[in-house]
Amino acid sequence: YATLIPALLLGNICILKIPTIGGLVHLQTMEAFAKSLPPGTIHFIAGSGRETMPPLMKTGEVDGLAFIGGSRAADDLIHQHPHPHRLKVFLQLEAKNMGIFLKDTFEKKNAAMLGHAMDE
Repeated sequence: YATLIPALLLGNICILKIPTIGGLVHLQTMEAFAKSLPPGTIHFIAGSGRETMPPLMKTGEVDGLAFIGGSRAADDLIHQHPHPHRLKVFLQLEAKNMGIFLKDTFEKKNAAMLGHAMDE
C-alpha cells in the first residue's frame, strides 16, 4: 500500500492487482476501502499478472504504473503501453516480501538460526 495510498490521496483512480500468493489478506482492506471511498475509486483484479495486466496496458489509459516484482515482468508491462515514454513508472524490482513465522520462531532455542538469517 506504499504506492496505493499516495495515489488515492492525489485523487487518482487505482487498480490493484491482487498477488497470487497471499491475496486473501487483501479481502479485509477491500472491505475497508469499499466503506470509506467513493464508488469506482479503487478496483481489484485477481489472476495471473501476465494475463490480466497486458490488456490494460495496451489501452494506453494507464497513466502510472507502480510495480513490485521482477525486472523482466516490469519491462514487459511497460513495453505493452502504446506510449511507454509517457508512462509514469515507480518500480520496486526483484522484491519478494513474504515472511512466514512459526509459533516457536522467536524462542531461545532458535537464536542461532535467526542470527544466521539476519546475516544473510
